[in-house]
Amino acid sequence: MKVRLISLGCAKNRVDSEYMLGNLVDSGLEISPEGERADAVIVNTCSFLESACEEAIDVILECAADKQQGKVKAVLVAGCLPNRFGSDLASEMPEIDGIISPGAYNKVAELVRKAVGGQRVSMFEGKGYLGRGGRRVLTNDGHFAYLKVSDGCDNRCSYCMIPDIRGAHASKPLEEVLAEAGGLVSSGVKELVVIAQDTTVYGADLYGKPMISELLRRLSGIGGLMWLRLMYAYPDRVDDELAGLYADGLGGKLVPYIDLPMQHGSAGVLSAMNRSGGPEKIISVVEKLRKANPCMAIRSTFMVGFPGETEREFSELLDFIREVRPQRAGVFRFSAEEGTPAASMPGQVPEEEKLDREKRAMELLAEISLEFNESRVGQVTDVIVDGPSEESELLVNARSYAEAPEEDGHILVGDASLKPGSVIKVKITGASVYDLGAEAV
Repeated sequence: MKVRLISLGCAKNRVDSEYMLGNLVDSGLEISPEGERADAVIVNTCSFLESACEEAIDVILECAADKQQGKVKAVLVAGCLPNRFGSDLASEMPEIDGIISPGAYNKVAELVRKAVGGQRVSMFEGKGYLGRGGRRVLTNDGHFAYLKVSDGCDNRCSYCMIPDIRGAHASKPLEEVLAEAGGLVSSGVKELVVIAQDTTVYGADLYGKPMISELLRRLSGIGGLMWLRLMYAYPDRVDDELAGLYADGLGGKLVPYIDLPMQHGSAGVLSAMNRSGGPEKIISVVEKLRKANPCMAIRSTFMVGFPGETEREFSELLDFIREVRPQRAGVFRFSAEEGTPAASMPGQVPEEEKLDREKRAMELLAEISLEFNESRVGQVTDVIVDGPSEESELLVNARSYAEAPEEDGHILVGDASLKPGSVIKVKITGASVYDLGAEAV
């Protein structure tokens, strides 16, 4: 029996998909690549935003059309869409043959067999998934891997559905994370990207205090690991211990790069968002990190158009960005998600105003990114090759410490013979807003 899996949404969903693939393979099922015949297709969905729900539904309907044409026998839906809409999903979409919540991923092969056999199945056994005791089948070239250390969230930001979709924060035990990481590195992974909804509270539920610094220390001791990268660190919770790890980067393995979702630069907007720590606190954290390591690259995300955001508060955001100067960043417009407090707040910002503010914020961030990239011209740095570039068949995409996989730009190297996972030294020869040019040295 052949199964195809389509993974939508974030890297955390990708990890879940890789665990599902492991369960399918271990159960004797065969994985079918995209475009080839399959008995069943599983769509692992995102529902964080309305746009993500719409994308998921479109993909499900495309798979249902394949079923009508006899290309597949069963369509199953997994992930955040079932968590958000529950059993209503099956009644609203009769095209679906099976629904799987994340807590039931260890039974995915059993459910696939039943669905292909003609049964309409659904299993809701928990909102989160940590992949405990399972095997992963990586869906990339295998030189980097995401390491999901916890699931769920307790932060309750007023605009966010994640606590309702994925449940309360739950950490994966330290020894299990280390065992998973060791196995990944043994299989050829050179870079581990540590992820969670909030990595800075990792371990607090199991050990009575956050253990992210201890986890990073112990991960850095894995032989054969080249880079360790921390993402999704709540700015207010980056303490002196965590910042101090970047001074020597744990022997050079912890790259001087951190993702800090700041969301805004106005104290009033941050308070309405129910985000702890105001602009001054975030600025002090950024200063602390850059003092620990002057090479630190900061990545962040910002939201524009939050209810009640005035032009003055948006100007405060722009001033804040000018001060913290994140070298890597993205902007997204507020989306009024049904069920969140922010959806019914007064002062909803018109969509055209959101679009204008998004454009202005992105223009400023582009200036900062270009300035950073231009400052690197002439530098020699280590890079990992990701694979062929879409820019030219003569180029490959590579990344240095300052580019996270699948998030940031590329370093374009003029040697198409380089294979994914190759580690080389390059001299940076040119810079644009997001990408850099380089030559091997």
